[in-house]
Amino acid sequence: MNTTPTGTTPTSNELSQSRTGLADLRSHLANERTHLAYLRTCVSLIGFGITLNRFSEFLVQNDAMKVGGAGPMLRDTGNVGTGMVILGIALAVWSLYRYKRVNHDIKAASFRPMDRAITTLTLLFLLIGGITAVWLFRA
Repeated sequence: MNTTPTGTTPTSNELSQSRTGLADLRSHLANERTHLAYLRTCVSLIGFGITLNRFSEFLVQNDAMKVGGAGPMLRDTGNVGTGMVILGIALAVWSLYRYKRVNHDIKAASFRPMDRAITTLTLLFLLIGGITAVWLFRA
């Protein structure tokens, strides 16, 4: 990044430009790492959701669990699996939106916090967790 002739000391302006370029690079790479972390979570949710759904179907088909019989928690497992797949897909859409927005913010050298979105998502996950807890304890 040093554009000065050999043996000369870079000016403060040149050092500043070099450091700014590195900071932008680090910001873009951090944004990509965050996006990839979201995608890993999506793959995990979708994979585990499919596994739950298929396992529930397997139990029903092999008469290990009667539809409408005892064990309501296991009977609903297929629906939980489907919900996890839908949640994984929704998280992938959110991840793409967030990646694009942060990428735009980095290029524009601005920052707009996503307070409302973070609060909404947190409350949504608390609601889903509460419903899941009730579902687990009712069986």
